[in-house]
Amino acid sequence: MDSLSVSVIIPTVGRPAVRAAVDSVLKQTSPPLEIIVVVDTADCSIPPALQGISHKIRLLYAGGVGPSRARMQGIAVARGQVVAFLDDDDEWVPEKLERQLAIWPTGPEARAHTLMSCRYSIMDRDGRTLRTLPRRLLARNERVAAYLFRRSSISSGEGTLHPSTLMCDRALIDVAPWELIFMPHEDWDWVLRVGGRSDVAIRMCPDVLVRVAAVDERSLSRTGDWRLSLRWLEQRADQLTPRERGDFLLCHTASMAFRAGSRRAGFLVARRALSSARPGYTAWVVWGMHMVSPRLLDHASTLVSRVTQGRLRPTSRSKPRSPADPRADLPHRPGRRGTFAGG
Repeated sequence: MDSLSVSVIIPTVGRPAVRAAVDSVLKQTSPPLEIIVVVDTADCSIPPALQGISHKIRLLYAGGVGPSRARMQGIAVARGQVVAFLDDDDEWVPEKLERQLAIWPTGPEARAHTLMSCRYSIMDRDGRTLRTLPRRLLARNERVAAYLFRRSSISSGEGTLHPSTLMCDRALIDVAPWELIFMPHEDWDWVLRVGGRSDVAIRMCPDVLVRVAAVDERSLSRTGDWRLSLRWLEQRADQLTPRERGDFLLCHTASMAFRAGSRRAGFLVARRALSSARPGYTAWVVWGMHMVSPRLLDHASTLVSRVTQGRLRPTSRSKPRSPADPRADLPHRPGRRGTFAGG
């Protein structure tokens, strides 16, 4: 479906890595209609990393409003029929848009709106692939909440909808916009609302089409407030089953508490899971490993991922980044608020 026009939205706080992100879009085999870079800083000047290519993109200045508002500002001026999202420190493989557009629903299977995702590789600073996620694709008619939150393995990433893999029809944002107020799990919040609509078809391309810079996948858990996470869950409780609520509490909210050093809060969250939800056995195992030591779970999760990694067959070979790539100087991504990684 290469007749669809695409607007690419890249929010950035001016990190040097944004140059590589933009370059990866410029190299697409199916070129987009436009690349909209929303600079979310108080300084309304062209970021140094974008000097020399500003004529190839549309620049907006958000003024430090946060990722959701920055995305919405970019979407507001988008002219394409489809909007695709890319974080400023990730990259697309050249065929990303072409392959996703090729499976865009048409004919009898098409619904009013479409949300498209794909697999992605987590890369280290030397350009080596550490992991490929998600381990399985969203099944037809599977609930998004179950895909993201039901835990069947101690390894994270069984069900994942990463922001840099997503694209949807422009009209979907009109009926289901991103929330403009900051909240924990704001990305999950949008996906859950979209996934709960009967007029939305969610499709996942099995190819590995995005390269994501390595970062602690639990960075939100390390810095987030478990109380805010609990409050978010209470607001969205009617969208989740008891099993989904329970697994979320033990694997995400309790994780925030334990990683913040509060064992008491971790037990309080477990008590809430017992009284108002129905966690699965694996979620209790994850909770117990978190209680002993978050590092224990991290090491176990990595080991399980390495064992299962060979079951995936990425169709695109990741190209190592040049040592001169400015992204090599970024050991972490402080501006990120987490991914759509479930479980």
